[in-house]
Amino acid sequence: MSNAFTISVQPREALGTANSRRLRRGGLVPAVLYGAGEANLSLSVEHELAEKLYSHAGVVELVIDSQGKRSAITKEIVRHPISSKILHIDFLAVRADELIILPVPVISEGTAAGEQEGGQLEQILREIDIECLPANVPEAIRVDVSALELDQSLLIKDLQLGEGVSAVGDPEQTVFQVRIPRVAEEEEEGEEAAEGEEAQSDEA
Repeated sequence: MSNAFTISVQPREALGTANSRRLRRGGLVPAVLYGAGEANLSLSVEHELAEKLYSHAGVVELVIDSQGKRSAITKEIVRHPISSKILHIDFLAVRADELIILPVPVISEGTAAGEQEGGQLEQILREIDIECLPANVPEAIRVDVSALELDQSLLIKDLQLGEGVSAVGDPEQTVFQVRIPRVAEEEEEGEEAAEGEEAQSDEA
């Protein structure tokens, strides 16, 4: 899994709210690893590594002290509602030969042709759910939007996802579209209305 993000974690035996608070005061984030038919494993992660993990989409290689490596995906990251500090992480264990479903970010590349005509590129979906083996999980889906004309859209079914990767969900969902900005449309409608009133005045 060449695209996996590797982090070191520590097993923890002391559980409960008080112990979780003690970990956080020490710069650690409580975490749990579950799934793949194995018993849940309570862990702790350095806060700095947890923040790096937040921006990573895909498989994570957990290096567990004295227990070797475990492959997982980040199922949930809980943040404090006010400080936004990471409070807890859920890892879902995965097996190399089993398909997994997970969200990955969608990133546009290039400038849409329709933008040269006054249009604006709108990204409707920031991420999509995909299904693939852990080794095939992409860091992101990069989409070349340069051929997108005014009033055209790119749907999920139009995306090039890579070998062994398929989209989950409605293939007709719009990911990108190029439209005239609403303000410009309103100005144009206002100008047309004014021209119509002037024409009526001239006829009168």
